[in-house]
Amino acid sequence: MRLWPVVGAVLPQAMAIALSPVPMVCIVLVLMSRRPVRAGLSFAAGWVGALAIAVGLVAWLTDTVAEKNADAARDGVDLIQLAVGVLFAVLAVRYWRKRPEPGAPPPRPAVVDRIATMAAPALVLTGAAAALANLKNLPLVVSAASYIGGAGLAPGTTVIAAGIFVLAASATVLTPLLAVAIMGPDRSAPTLKSIETWLLANLNTITVILLAVLATVMIGNSLDLFR
Repeated sequence: MRLWPVVGAVLPQAMAIALSPVPMVCIVLVLMSRRPVRAGLSFAAGWVGALAIAVGLVAWLTDTVAEKNADAARDGVDLIQLAVGVLFAVLAVRYWRKRPEPGAPPPRPAVVDRIATMAAPALVLTGAAAALANLKNLPLVVSAASYIGGAGLAPGTTVIAAGIFVLAASATVLTPLLAVAIMGPDRSAPTLKSIETWLLANLNTITVILLAVLATVMIGNSLDLFR
């Protein structure tokens, strides 16, 4: 298989990671702290580093299995995608049932009230945790990385595909950081505040929509298992 079809197949997972509302809120709050660029770089380093390590490890393991038994590796990738799709369908129903009552304020994630005061090492760890330590992102990483590793690409091409995936998944972390670095904290603050307010108000709705769309995509991609 060539590079770009593989990249195209895993872009939905990358975009779903990038559009995760809680990490988006985290990077916005970090960029509204006293040292926004330094704090943002720390958070971004943890996020990108965790994604890169996880994607590289899973892709390498899948590639190793595929060298010995390509059919088993392909079935394994399809099975992972099916399991992740079913998990997301269940989570979508769960989040929908837990949605706030009309007019009630949405619950705030616990990290929101602490992240703006964290030191750089804590922000690196928080960025890594935001990337992987939740029920949505980790299955997406495993699914995408196993697809990349099982695609039969040359080693260098596999690294490029993994790198594109990580960059795409990091778009909503790196883009605001770059914008604040260019425009300056004062000019960026009103926009960041508006984004924070909107994200917190619509956190549950965004999550439900993402999970429902992802469940459909992942289950559809896994149907090759029943060939």
